[in-house]
Amino acid sequence: MHDLKNVLSAIRGFATVIGEDLRPHDPARDDVEQILTAVDRGAELAQRLLAWRGPIPTPSVGVPVEVALERSIGWTMQQPRRAATILVVEDDDLVRTMTVKVLRRSGYATLEAANAAEAEDWAATHGVAVDLLLVDIGLPVTNGLALWERVEERWPGSKILFMSAFGRTALAEQGTLPEGGFLEKPFAPVTLIERIETILAPGSS
Repeated sequence: MHDLKNVLSAIRGFATVIGEDLRPHDPARDDVEQILTAVDRGAELAQRLLAWRGPIPTPSVGVPVEVALERSIGWTMQQPRRAATILVVEDDDLVRTMTVKVLRRSGYATLEAANAAEAEDWAATHGVAVDLLLVDIGLPVTNGLALWERVEERWPGSKILFMSAFGRTALAEQGTLPEGGFLEKPFAPVTLIERIETILAPGSS
């Protein structure tokens, strides 16, 4: 299920990017909406399967309002954002590529790493601390929580946003519930940008 939610994140992100480039009345926008609707249904199913402890729950009817709202404003992400540098640490190539593309389209400078070792290399060689680390908790070898403890020593002023295909409840059961910002996969690009803007806002902790 973890890998499935990564794939759904990538599909949702790339479909949103394509939709942004289409003209308002382009017939292909309807196709993009159908892709996003399918992703939402897949994400809902994946979440139910992850939480399943008995009989399969009855599927809910329709698309959740929260998801529909995310899609309805997802086409407005091309506005320039504040100048900030974000290090994306994600071992899934599809998710990392999609995330970096979305961030750059929104005006953020980005660095990327496929694992903790590459991220630590950036921390050792990048002259200026990044503004934010966007880190997958389930990294191989050294997980995202341990990576943050190491990198925080070099970049004490940086903010952190963890992401995972597992929700807070599942992470708490595993004893890996992070402190700080958290984003569950699959996420809509607009949700990613809004969460980052909140974390980087002046006065945020």
